[in-house]
Amino acid sequence: MFAAEQYRAKAAEFRGFLTDKPRSPNEMSEICDLEPACTMPAENEQWMAVHVNRTIQRRKNRDNRTALAEEEEQILRSLGAAARKD
Repeated sequence: MFAAEQYRAKAAEFRGFLTDKPRSPNEMSEICDLEPACTMPAENEQWMAVHVNRTIQRRKNRDNRTALAEEEEQILRSLGAAARKD
């Protein structure tokens, strides 16, 4: 995954394309659309780095898979029973 700095560098590269030589209106429009496509992920990466405590983290304990599978099976049985009652 790209880091925020890499996204910003790519956005700067696209801005540079606007000044390096004359371009058609279609090219200009396309390049202008590419810059935000890089700056928005950079902002997202930066937000996630600063607010890591507000994001969902992957569980480190994978030994609980059996218990989780049993819980899922129980939920599915309950849903099936509820559907049959209707």
